[in-house]
Amino acid sequence: MQLNYKANPTFAKVHRDASRFVFIRGPVGSGKSSGCIMQLFFSALTQVPDSDGVRRSRFAVIRSTYPALKSTVVKSWKIWFKDLIKVVYDVPIRGTVKLNHPDAQTKIEMEIVFIALDRPEEVNKLQSLELTAAHINEAAEIDQSIHQMLKSRVNRFPPKGDGGASWPFIICDYNSTDTEHWLYELAEEIVPDKHSFYSQPPALLVCGEEEALCTDAEGNHYKINPDADNIENLDEDYYVDQVAGADADWVNVMILNNYGSVRAGRPVYKAYEDKVHCADVSLRPLEGVPILIGVDCGLTPAAAFCQLTPTGQLLCFDEIVTENTSIQEFAYDILWPHVRNVYPKFDFEVVVDPAARQRSQNDKRSAMDVLVGAGLPVRLAKTNEPLARREAVNFFLRKSFGSSPGFLLSPSCRYLRKGFISEYKFSEVLSSKTTRFKDKPEKNIYSHVHDGLQYASVEFHSGRAHRRRVSRGTVPSAHRYPADTVAGY
Repeated sequence: MQLNYKANPTFAKVHRDASRFVFIRGPVGSGKSSGCIMQLFFSALTQVPDSDGVRRSRFAVIRSTYPALKSTVVKSWKIWFKDLIKVVYDVPIRGTVKLNHPDAQTKIEMEIVFIALDRPEEVNKLQSLELTAAHINEAAEIDQSIHQMLKSRVNRFPPKGDGGASWPFIICDYNSTDTEHWLYELAEEIVPDKHSFYSQPPALLVCGEEEALCTDAEGNHYKINPDADNIENLDEDYYVDQVAGADADWVNVMILNNYGSVRAGRPVYKAYEDKVHCADVSLRPLEGVPILIGVDCGLTPAAAFCQLTPTGQLLCFDEIVTENTSIQEFAYDILWPHVRNVYPKFDFEVVVDPAARQRSQNDKRSAMDVLVGAGLPVRLAKTNEPLARREAVNFFLRKSFGSSPGFLLSPSCRYLRKGFISEYKFSEVLSSKTTRFKDKPEKNIYSHVHDGLQYASVEFHSGRAHRRRVSRGTVPSAHRYPADTVAGY
């Protein structure tokens, strides 16, 4: 057998990964299906031979519907293995591959069970299979329960008496999803042990009109990304034809490989690109640089922890998000202990909504009074004008320092990140004629911490941040949290 396969940069890493559960997220046309087919084949190559000198393996290949299974997945297997794969179109579809192993002493016998989940009888069949490994193609179309159930079916063939499965795994490929999808939560929030997650480069890059090869329906311009996976195997107009006149959100997800929007609405920050502005690892604050904490008050207080680096880059490395919390509980029980315990060596300052000086009708104290009473160094933001606040954030999003972005977000800031991607948005106004959006962002659990980020961004953008001496705060005389919280201060 002559197999002309060259792994693209992403799959060169995947093929060396021994993790039990592997996920590859990428744009259309990036070679995901072929790479996953090769991963199963490599498992068959490395399977320990039985007493007859045969390396036996059984794989499940899953897709959401029968037509998609036949027209894409089975077809791809036949392209790669040609006459070597014998396919029987039954329920489920089965393929077998038999060939000599390169060691010239043993043989390979692969059985591939192609299962479409739009037929109840095939789901039932999946539950009884004993497999070496499995591939879920277009995993975003599959319910998480299928992936969970598959975990009990792999590593079951061949039997222990015949050597057991040498390389068992479940490999999943998919396009980018919305922020409420189980694949997003698994990859970006839970990140379990024995799970590996890969994100392929975007197929296109946003560019100016003079460089553009194609333009979407909103007038955004794109050029080919020379570092894209599988680009050398595609027709030169493959992506150009798809983007011409296409919806910008579709391009963002399917071509640029960014997480997309889950609900009707328009994200507030179009300039945010998750692959660019979200760091690969959790950020820590820079030593010797003061921290500015942007706080939004009200019944859902929230805080965004930021720094402006000496080069002018805005770092956002931490957040606090609450629900149904009074400003007093937030100041004394949440914000103050967090700052003292997590950032004891940093100078810091809190900047709040100018409306924080308005006094409560109950006890005549303002939110500003409460924060100051908690021992926090506080001042009012320069402005509460919504457009000015959003533009301050946009200033850093659009800024760059060579290959480094002007704004960098820690992936640990889950609410800020989801807000940037989709959930901090302008709601759609129902109309039978045109698509229109409200002038003000929707108020939700994501909007409050984004307000806090805006207050900090306004201060950095205006140059007001840290003009006066900041401090590490002072412990209030009457605090309502345990004494050991402030031990040593």
